[in-house]
Amino acid sequence: MNKSDIIAKIYLLIILIVIYLPTIFLVILSFNNSPKIIFPIKEFSLRWYIGARELWQMNPSYFPIIHDWQFWNAVSNSIRISGITAVLTCIIVTVTALTMRYRLVGRDILFYLFLLGFITPGALVGLGTILMFSMLSIPIAEWNMIAINTVYASSFGFILMMARFDPELMLYEQTAAALRVGPLRVFLNITLPLIKWEVLSAGIMGFLLSWGELIRNLWVARGTGVVSTFIYTQLTVYPLTTKWFAAGTIMTVISIIGLLIMAEVLSRRAK
Repeated sequence: MNKSDIIAKIYLLIILIVIYLPTIFLVILSFNNSPKIIFPIKEFSLRWYIGARELWQMNPSYFPIIHDWQFWNAVSNSIRISGITAVLTCIIVTVTALTMRYRLVGRDILFYLFLLGFITPGALVGLGTILMFSMLSIPIAEWNMIAINTVYASSFGFILMMARFDPELMLYEQTAAALRVGPLRVFLNITLPLIKWEVLSAGIMGFLLSWGELIRNLWVARGTGVVSTFIYTQLTVYPLTTKWFAAGTIMTVISIIGLLIMAEVLSRRAK
């Protein structure tokens, strides 16, 4: 192993530590038996996950996550909203990427406008959404979060999808068209099988981005909201205890599972 390889591996290790160290601490501290955030941990326990709720625990920050029905309601909302966002992201990204392959008038401008979904700060997007619906006298509802998350996720999915549309793919489509195969059959039998992993990856990306998004959701969330907004609003009222680290660990585990699935999907290529 030469010197350059050693330096590169050390650099990569430092980057990974900087990125994942806060998450590692989050997971470790969630097993602390004490409600206070202390390190090192004196006693490991599953108390904040599946422990019994005591009669004196009237403050939501002091009873285990399994007994917090509002948290699980927020989880249910997150899964539903993120799932719908994933489906819409798949559809929008696929149709947009198929369209952008052709030399349309103003295609470059449209490309950069589409990317504004993740370039624009989330606070400005949320504020603009609130003002727009207020001026139109449209009540804020759950579908507002779906819309704002879909716009955000579609930009990332679009970049992911465009990388798959190489000249070889268009050659297959042109050959089929020359044989008088209809556009729908070309898409279903040739294009879609060749891009199916990218389509699925875009959907997973949409789910994960919606699942962990706070800033955009915070402006349009109502009631219990989703997990990210629920934890944020709870911490503005109640003290920070180990219980919230357990909640954060559950969110992290779901995100990691989704990320591993996406990594496995992206490693596949249709033959």
